[in-house]
This record gives sequence, C-alpha cells and structure tokens, in this order.
Amino acid sequence: MSKSKRKKFFKVFIISFIISIGILYGILYLFLNSISISSSIAGSEIPKKRVNVLVVGVAKNLSDTIMLASYDMEKEQVDIFSIPRDTYYPRKGYKHAAQKKINAVYGSDGADGVVKAVEDITSLDINYYVQFDYEAVKAVVDSIGGIEVEVPNNMNYDDPVDDLHIHFKKGQVVKSGEDIIKLLRWRKNNNGGGYKDGDLGRIKMQQQIVKLGIEKIMKGNIVANFIKLQGPIKEYVKTNMSPNEMMYFANKAKNVSSENIHFHTVPGKPKTMEGLSFFVIDNEKFKEQIDSLIEETVESE
Repeated sequence: MSKSKRKKFFKVFIISFIISIGILYGILYLFLNSISISSSIAGSEIPKKRVNVLVVGVAKNLSDTIMLASYDMEKEQVDIFSIPRDTYYPRKGYKHAAQKKINAVYGSDGADGVVKAVEDITSLDINYYVQFDYEAVKAVVDSIGGIEVEVPNNMNYDDPVDDLHIHFKKGQVVKSGEDIIKLLRWRKNNNGGGYKDGDLGRIKMQQQIVKLGIEKIMKGNIVANFIKLQGPIKEYVKTNMSPNEMMYFANKAKNVSSENIHFHTVPGKPKTMEGLSFFVIDNEKFKEQIDSLIEETVESE
C-alpha cells in the first residue's frame, strides 16, 4: 500500500471511528433519557466526593425493598444500607398502625416521600433515587443468564390473591429470574416457620442476591451486559438522575471492585406495637455508622 493510500485509509478510519462513537453516545443518551424523569442538571451540582442514592423496590404500592447506597468516589468504595420495610416511621395525619411503617410512605407520597423519610432517619442528603419493581428484577436476572442461589430454608408459601406460590427445598439451587423473585419475597411459610431473625433474614437474602448480581455483571463483558440490560431497565426502572448524571457516575463507578462494596443492615430490633410487628431503629448505633462515613469523606478532603 502506497503512502498516499495509507493516509487516505487512516483518514477514513478515524472519521468512521468518530462517527461510530457519536452514534453510540447518541443511542446511550436516548436510552438513559428514557428512564430518567429529569431532563437536565440545571440548578444542581453533581457531587464530586460522595453520592447517596436511594434504591426503592416497589410491590403492591409499597416500598418492599429500601436500600441506601453511599458511594465514595475518591476511595472507589460503596456502602449499602438495608432499611427494613417494617421500620417504625410515624407521620403526622396517619393514625393507623400499618401507616406507621416506612414501606407505607410510597403509597401516599411516592419515591420522593421515601427519600424524605430516609433523609429523616439518616440525617443524610439523598442525592438521587432509583425505583424498580419485581418485573425489573426478573428481566435483569434473566438477561444476564441467571444468578445461582442456594435456598437456605424449606419454603412453602401460597398466596392465591397475589398469585404467589413458593415451593423450594433447603439446599436447592435456583437461578431463573422468576425463582429469584420468590426468594426475595419469601418471609415465612403458611403453616409457620421462617427466617430465625424474621425480616432481617429476608434482608440478608436480598443483600446476597444484589451482591451476586453485581459480581456477575462486573466480571462479564460490561458492554455486552449493558446491551442486554437496556430493555428491562428501560421498561421497569425510573430515576431522577439526568442522562448526564447517569453517564458521569457510570464512568466513575466502572473501576469499583466487588471487594469494595460493603453491605450493612440498619441496627435495631423488632417490637410489637399497636398489634403489629415493627422494626425500631437503634438511633445511637445508626448515628455512629453514619458519622463514620461522613468522617471518612471529610478526612479525604
């Protein structure tokens, strides 16, 4: 190949490469825009050191799963706090016992209300939220080829009203999205018997599944996994992050290793009040956990 032909080839290659990147960026931006309820970041500043994101899983108009992910961008470390759905959170104007659980907030005030509730109990500013339902979990799990989880208990539960039927044997390994949802939802059997520590056992299962899912996505081909996840995310996930913000944090988070993702459960204990079982937070211990996160961020400045 002559020198002039080589120059022409490289010129065409570079132009084609730039056009391809532009098209890919445009497709990515359109996809992110489809799941965002915010169109810009005007009037707000993207956090540069630590960002707090509330993850809300919705079922039957209740926030069935509540997790606060606090991401230290400088240390490339993520701390995820699980907040029990039965957490005692009384609100003015809501007198019925069931309305005093934090999972009832979503039904009356939506994701923004859950954000405010978590801000109240943590004294942290929640920068963003991500909302999903169980169909999202099913679609995402199946899109990445499933997640293998060993069943920790004999599970026999039927709820005809909700069309929920869970029948697994202890030690059985499940993988499909439909079965993973059942593991996430199971608390106890119809004839009694469940996790020894009640809903905290269910939370541990949620954390295990989230961890396995993160590890599988990060260990595989990130680009290929992203393409697989576009459909289920677009259909079942909503967030108040703008496309620019999502792209910024995705770029920041790509180097976070699974070893730097730590799971915590809000400290506290179950307590029966007004005829219902609640989870009452140990505010002193929880404040210590939150303060340690804040101190770590301040020390790194």
